[in-house]
Amino acid sequence: MNANTTTKKGANPFANKARTNVANFVRECGGIFQYASAIEKAFEGYFGAIGSPYKRITTFASDFAIAECYGDNSIKDTYRRASKEWIEDYKFFTELALVLNWYCWFWYDNGEPGLSALYSDLFYKSKDAFYKAWNDKKTDSESLRSYKEEARSYFFHTLD
Repeated sequence: MNANTTTKKGANPFANKARTNVANFVRECGGIFQYASAIEKAFEGYFGAIGSPYKRITTFASDFAIAECYGDNSIKDTYRRASKEWIEDYKFFTELALVLNWYCWFWYDNGEPGLSALYSDLFYKSKDAFYKAWNDKKTDSESLRSYKEEARSYFFHTLD
């Protein structure tokens, strides 16, 4: 069964196979956790290579690496759980969006356009969720408006 096949009712939705290139990377790294560690280092290395001062603050890069080993449904579930849990922490949520965007380009460069498209969809979904959660409301106090402006500034500056 491939990652895009619909499973039967009652079947484990995470029992899908990893995409070919994910499986190859896992094998080359020596296992799932070694792969997750290598991905985390690649994520961190990207920012060093482009001269960015950004420092990783979450395990999202390795969380998604592990999810990739179980297929698209697991990636979607990891996104759903992380976005629900961290929407109120703008720095963590910003890193979630950053990781999704990085994965989109990583998989595009590594010959997995379907996986790249999945991460792209999740990235845009995360941006929409951020806009919805962090936009000012008429009932917001001045201090809350200021805090939301700080969050928006951080989000846009970090992703830019």
